[in-house]
Amino acid sequence: MHAIQSMIGSVAKGLGLNRVLDVGCGDGFICRELSRRSDVHVVDGVDVNLTEQEVDALQSKDDKVVYYNAYRDLPTGRYNLVLLMDVLEHVEEDNRFLAEIEDRYLANGGHLIITVPAFPFLYSRHDTYLAHYRRYGRKQLVRLIKDSNLFCIRSGYLFLSLLPIRLAEVLWERITDGEREESRGVGGWASGKLLTLVAAAILRCENRLSMFLNSLGVRIPGLTVWAVCRKRV
Repeated sequence: MHAIQSMIGSVAKGLGLNRVLDVGCGDGFICRELSRRSDVHVVDGVDVNLTEQEVDALQSKDDKVVYYNAYRDLPTGRYNLVLLMDVLEHVEEDNRFLAEIEDRYLANGGHLIITVPAFPFLYSRHDTYLAHYRRYGRKQLVRLIKDSNLFCIRSGYLFLSLLPIRLAEVLWERITDGEREESRGVGGWASGKLLTLVAAAILRCENRLSMFLNSLGVRIPGLTVWAVCRKRV
């Protein structure tokens, strides 16, 4: 979340976020964190995979956030900031989807933040299990952004330490012809509370370092690629 806040901070200075839309909001964690910001007045979260019961359960956690499971139910009006966190890889026609999000929901001069899994050569059974159509190179993501009436302000990577781990898993899968049982990703982590806290702290520190170096023009490859964009006016 620190990395996301850093990206948001880079576009919020002097602008005022006001209205925020989180596309593919999942469990609503990011929505709830953003609702605590003094410069955010409206936070809407939409996720077509949420059931009505899940929407009701999320709604009960924070009355500052409104959740939806259908785009048609979103209120009229444009958003100053739209988040697409690990969403585009799940969409078959990602170029069309991104263009529609920009056209329908993003205010003129508004900002959009994207994260996607990095490096096409890492595509594996793990991605198939997660219903990913693809992984992205950074330049590939930037081209997609430019084709959608958006200007890419900054881009880079997160989760440096996870990259060699995923690479080793993909190489092993190819050597063994995919005989290895498919992992369940983050949801399958079961190493105890202490190790979980240590791992989370390491990832936070390295992401802070990656964001700092990125601000100096140095990009360190990682398992996730991100971009901060602005709508052209």
